Amino acid sequence: MRYFERIKPDMERIDEKKLKIALDKLAQPYYGAQALMLLRHGKVVAERYRAPYQEGAMHCLFSVSKSFTAIAVGFAKQEGLLTLDDLVYRYFPEYFKGEPCENMQKLRIRHLLMMAAGFDRAPDDFKRKYPGEVVNDFPYSYANLHFSDTIDWAKDFLHSYISEEPGNRFIYSSACTYMLSAIIQKITKLTLLDYLRPRLLEPLHIERVQWQVCSQNRNVGGWGMSLNNEDLAKFAQFMLQQGFWEGKQLLDKSYVEEMTQSHTHIANRSAKWEKAFGYQVWILGESGDYGGIGAFGQMYIVFPKLDAVFIMYGASRTYMKALDVIMGDLKAALEEPAAGERENKITSLNTNREMESMYLPEGISSWDMPRAQQYTGLRYVFGSNLFGITSVCFQFGTQDKLLLEIEGKQTELILGYNYWEYGETAVEENQYMDTHNQLIYRQVACASAWREQKYHVVLAFYETCYILEWECTFLPHGIKIKTKRNVGFVAEANSELIGIRI
Repeated sequence: MRYFERIKPDMERIDEKKLKIALDKLAQPYYGAQALMLLRHGKVVAERYRAPYQEGAMHCLFSVSKSFTAIAVGFAKQEGLLTLDDLVYRYFPEYFKGEPCENMQKLRIRHLLMMAAGFDRAPDDFKRKYPGEVVNDFPYSYANLHFSDTIDWAKDFLHSYISEEPGNRFIYSSACTYMLSAIIQKITKLTLLDYLRPRLLEPLHIERVQWQVCSQNRNVGGWGMSLNNEDLAKFAQFMLQQGFWEGKQLLDKSYVEEMTQSHTHIANRSAKWEKAFGYQVWILGESGDYGGIGAFGQMYIVFPKLDAVFIMYGASRTYMKALDVIMGDLKAALEEPAAGERENKITSLNTNREMESMYLPEGISSWDMPRAQQYTGLRYVFGSNLFGITSVCFQFGTQDKLLLEIEGKQTELILGYNYWEYGETAVEENQYMDTHNQLIYRQVACASAWREQKYHVVLAFYETCYILEWECTFLPHGIKIKTKRNVGFVAEANSELIGIRI
């Protein structure tokens, strides 16, 4: 359901010509935008969506989640449950037989907020040696929903050696944000999500929200949250209004001001706009602009002096380049037009159109591919693989179908030709699912086409940023499927599956 009023850009003194330039640039496939939304004075002046993502659909936020965690700390501070100068290790005496290392004893909550814990490397940088391996290596300690409840990331963190004085050097680490979640749960006996519900989510009318938990039933804090775009826009507007919402000051204004100030300078950064960090937010430039930025293009950007916020959901490795457009062309459209420029506006501007789909496979339909019929109804089985696929069976005709079996459970997916069909796989989702290493999701949009004697299938998991492409080669006694994913953390997503016909 829509919360914000929709109006024309010129009603909020926005340069429509410049706005069109900015939106058209961001709509280019290079930036991978799935959803764009611009608000001025609390009203939506432009929005665009790229199918198969739909307005109002849930979407993973990755590190945008961090800003919500920082807000939870603000509420706990407001209620007198903690101070930012509290020592972290003292919240968890059960993990220590003696005193921790000298610098761990100096680590305070504000250092976690600043990402300046004093580590010489982030404690969440340890990699799994083998795909699917389960080891105690915060935070990606499990894959494909299998992990041990003996793994305790807070214990891992607190037993890590801190080599430098906390508060001096920025090292981006989701482990710091996770510890904030662990502290909130320790002092309130509520998960981070449950703590935020009556204080933030319910007042903002945010009803649909998901947040991953770890094996100790703590929300992971630094990632793992999912919201639809309208609800993320509410959060961004709440930040712009410095904790004020619908006539009430929900959160102390001074905390939001402190949260969105530069606390840590970021040295030797190649990214143009990541130069300073507040409390779990990026400080963008020298004009007071800031935002939350997550992997592959999830972001909210706040322009306090222009009374505007911008929302983007994305699916590209080059998402940081989109900030050049947002902080350049888009921001210029929001600034007051010079005298005489408003006469040059283009009143026919359509800022709400759909963006051209990037991933629909090109080629001919099965109806125009005579040899397709010889493969109709044949079932192919697979050995153990990271996708969990046990068999596939295609039905070719006026409406192609895929019978996809995952770990013994089969579902039927309709495959669109030059359009998306929406369906569900047999994946059983739960609160432990990690968008960093999961390869197949339940909600999916599907399309297919024949090209160069091969059958191309695209499975778009539109509640995430992931697109899985299949190139299917039918063999005399089997099938070969080359898999490719657009973005991701798991290299094995780009692999080859061999199935045997039975």
